[in-house]
Amino acid sequence: MRGRARFVSALATVAILGIAPASAAAECADQDTEAAELSEFQIESAVTCLINERRSGHGVGRVRDDVRLRHAAVDHSRAMVAQGFFSHNSLNGRSFVDRIESSGYMRGARSWLVGENLVWGSGALSTPARLVQAWMESSAHRANLLRGRFKEIGIGARRGTPNNASEQNGVVVSSEYGFRAGDRRASSAGKRKARGSRKKSGKRKKAGKRKRKHRKRKSGKRKRR
Repeated sequence: MRGRARFVSALATVAILGIAPASAAAECADQDTEAAELSEFQIESAVTCLINERRSGHGVGRVRDDVRLRHAAVDHSRAMVAQGFFSHNSLNGRSFVDRIESSGYMRGARSWLVGENLVWGSGALSTPARLVQAWMESSAHRANLLRGRFKEIGIGARRGTPNNASEQNGVVVSSEYGFRAGDRRASSAGKRKARGSRKKSGKRKKAGKRKRKHRKRKSGKRKRR
């Protein structure tokens, strides 16, 4: 079965019809198995393994699983299958930054950076290896996948496709990348202990400006056919 696949990153939307598979630096379990034969958790594990293999092969540090990012990823994959759409923005208008923020990932951080890659495939193009290779074949998706500043990841897989929710040999995968620096709450507690109770309103205001800056930078998307 030839199958179909589509993928999207925070910067571009691209449609593909078949990509030659590429071998990972090392074998990841289930990497060449089609979606119908895997559980959603097995797909998520294989995709994470392949992403880290690609990062290691390019001299980039591995990303570790984060439960908050995974929560955002799983919810979005489920929504795309159930509601029949494929986009960074949910049908209610929420962006991927909004969804990650709602997971609590940015809470308490002095600074943060987030990114998102999406992909779906069916048939022969539903294997974890084909899905990750699709990202690697696009410069925008590859940049997210290999970005050295990202330290954490959440992968969410949902069986089905945006075109057919009952497709058992198809899968939608959301990957949420993140980096957060500092802990505002821990820092504030330390300063209160050393200098007494001093409000941190200036830091809070600064974090809000940074958040808006991120949204503006991530909002633009190009579409290629």
